[in-house]
Amino acid sequence: MNGKTSIASFPHTESLVVLAGRLVLHSGGSTFDLTSGDSVVIGRGSDITAEAEKGTRWIFCATTAATLSTQGVVAIDRQVALAPSPPPPAQFVEGDTPQCSHFRAFSDEAVGFRTGVWATTPHVRLSRPHPVHELMYILEGQADVTDGDGTKTSVEAGDAIFVGRGTINRLSIHGNLKKIFAIVEGLEI
Repeated sequence: MNGKTSIASFPHTESLVVLAGRLVLHSGGSTFDLTSGDSVVIGRGSDITAEAEKGTRWIFCATTAATLSTQGVVAIDRQVALAPSPPPPAQFVEGDTPQCSHFRAFSDEAVGFRTGVWATTPHVRLSRPHPVHELMYILEGQADVTDGDGTKTSVEAGDAIFVGRGTINRLSIHGNLKKIFAIVEGLEI
């Protein structure tokens, strides 16, 4: 994208991560100056102005479901302190149980949309259908995602991947991993 646009009432709730370039968002008297790896959530109904430098690219995950989400823009701090969180279910983990932590930056449980930061120690999660639609942006570490037909995709810091609900996959995390996530549950996209 290149240029400037204004939207009086943002039509959906969206989590985005800038991959390259610079994106500046103005909403509710606040300015968000985003470069590679920066992330925000734009609440449905927000009045925003977006300015992007030439060559700016970002990824996003959105829900168009009717929602009561807060309006405005919420920054996702990739350096935020994380709290312990449950590991994957034991029946899906090969080897030692990983230590996991997270911070939920935004949540609209009415439509099953949530975003934040998640971290884990190395582990292998056995093949299973992915329970949610999930966009992941890797902040630190490296992982291999192997789908049901054996195709392996390797991701590392600066990479993004989307895994749709029901997609059969195996996850091998090498070293500690930290990611920004955006999850949509129970909705068709």
